[in-house]
Amino acid sequence: MTFNTILVPYDGSAHALKAFNKAVELAKQHHSQIKVVSCLNIANLGGWYIDKRINKDIMRKAKKLTKDLFSKLDSVAKKNSVSVDFKIIESNNTIKSLMLFTKSKNVDLIVMGSSGRGGFDKILLGSVSNGVMQKAKCPVIIIK
Repeated sequence: MTFNTILVPYDGSAHALKAFNKAVELAKQHHSQIKVVSCLNIANLGGWYIDKRINKDIMRKAKKLTKDLFSKLDSVAKKNSVSVDFKIIESNNTIKSLMLFTKSKNVDLIVMGSSGRGGFDKILLGSVSNGVMQKAKCPVIIIK
């Protein structure tokens, strides 16, 4: 099986970083391109204020933080001679957004962390990873 395009949903968690590192390893083996996507939801960022300027400020700061995280991932990819594209998606439905992205970019494989930053460490499989696993039309590798 060949994987031309590998998607890594990335939220900055330790599991997501492990998933990215596994994707780099697989990309080297299969000469694949990696697409890293971070879905930002204003409600999950502590938002939905009446004053829309506050919401925009929260999202702006979250995007900057995400770009800083992407920069670190880019360094790892370059050291390994792996091609990576980064995308930030504003979304109120992470699973749906990831599935739309997967379809539009002809993703062959999804590599993601078993749980993210949701704060539910006792849950064996996070809600996003579980949802992606259920809905994806391509293979999914869950990293813990």
